[in-house]
Amino acid sequence: MKVFIFIAVCVVSVCGKVAPDYFPECKKNDPQIVKCVLDAVEGMRPHLKQGIPEVNIPPIEPFIVPTLKLDRTAPNLRLKAVMKNMKAYGGGNFKIEKLKINLNNKYAAEAKITIPKLLVSADYDVRGSRLLTLDISGKGKLRGNFTGITVVVKGSAKPINKEGEEYLQVDKIATKLKISHGQIALDDTERPVAATSAATFFNASPGVVLDILNPLIEETSAAVAKSFINKIFGSIPIKEILLD
Repeated sequence: MKVFIFIAVCVVSVCGKVAPDYFPECKKNDPQIVKCVLDAVEGMRPHLKQGIPEVNIPPIEPFIVPTLKLDRTAPNLRLKAVMKNMKAYGGGNFKIEKLKINLNNKYAAEAKITIPKLLVSADYDVRGSRLLTLDISGKGKLRGNFTGITVVVKGSAKPINKEGEEYLQVDKIATKLKISHGQIALDDTERPVAATSAATFFNASPGVVLDILNPLIEETSAAVAKSFINKIFGSIPIKEILLD
């Protein structure tokens, strides 16, 4: 799921003059700035597999999140988990269906993105957790296959001053996510029988489980995206992101 972070980065960070020669230039007052950004994303696509270290964009195939902590209580969910070595494959096939950019006295963007398929793997450690009435505690390896993914990303940024230069900093970001279908496998070293039951339950009713998990996925994706995007913005002055 964290592949959505990279897509948000592309939408909001490719408009400027940066180190690599293949980065196109877009002007802040360009009436066709949306087209310029979309062209810029396509121009960068061949370089995304290995990442673009000059602007802190990580590799997208796979997209890696070293550690992720999850803690949420809801009517049908109690989850306290640590995910490590999370890898997502397939994000490079994303398509930007819609894009809006508002640079009229603010820095805001909204994008609708689709991804045909994501293959995800991670090491998990889940404690004291349940889904509906099912105990989902355990420790092991998760593998997932998710298809028909649609995400809407909305974000805004504000300028900050650092060492005499102006930089952008994301202050708000939110995601809305829909996954059409999913299948998982769990290799649990502590509770293999319970893990098999949990995977069977998910695979029999993926829509039900994904609906329960969706708020957590959206919130987590937005929080991690904000951190990653600000890391990029913190290394590029505004004057290099948006040309006058």
